[in-house]
Amino acid sequence: MRPALRAVLFDLDGVLVESFEAWHRLVDAVARDLGESPVPLEAYEEGWGQSVEEDARQFCGGRPPAEIEPVFVARFAEFASHLRVDPAAAPLLRELRRRGLATAIVTNTPEALARETVAGARLEPDLVVGTGRLAAKPAPDMVIAACAGLRVPAGASLFVGDTRFDREAARAAGVRFAGLRIAGDDTIERLDDVLGLLGR
Repeated sequence: MRPALRAVLFDLDGVLVESFEAWHRLVDAVARDLGESPVPLEAYEEGWGQSVEEDARQFCGGRPPAEIEPVFVARFAEFASHLRVDPAAAPLLRELRRRGLATAIVTNTPEALARETVAGARLEPDLVVGTGRLAAKPAPDMVIAACAGLRVPAGASLFVGDTRFDREAARAAGVRFAGLRIAGDDTIERLDDVLGLLGR
């Protein structure tokens, strides 16, 4: 029998916030400014959710992440009009809190930018964990750090994500994974389907 859930962790991009178009436009613009090839939609889609390090390697001529990440952070606001917050996101976080569950966002977005996005979307998780200090997903480090920060064991946590990077990170951390329209320990079609998993 599964232990009762005490925390729900969420990926940010593609789960709480639809940001694919914003990120694709950003990475494409930065690549072009660096004299690299335009970023094909299909190629970006294939790597969607990967780390800034991988984006730098694949689309920015292999430049060091330490060079590319500040550019992404500085220029993201130019493309923020393409962000769409899932209308279920804020109410879901509030309902989870009302039910006594802790919440965290665990994202491969640089942490400073993730915090800006979360604030702009008016989301109020207990914790935001982004890249910068810890290895990006699919490494389990950020998922483990989120559980530790919430003081909830991995076995009593659920991670909701939409990419293979999320799934691999959750499994490596020993956290149950709910895939948003992808395979997982549970699969959901809509964000608010999370509530139906709480008693299971």
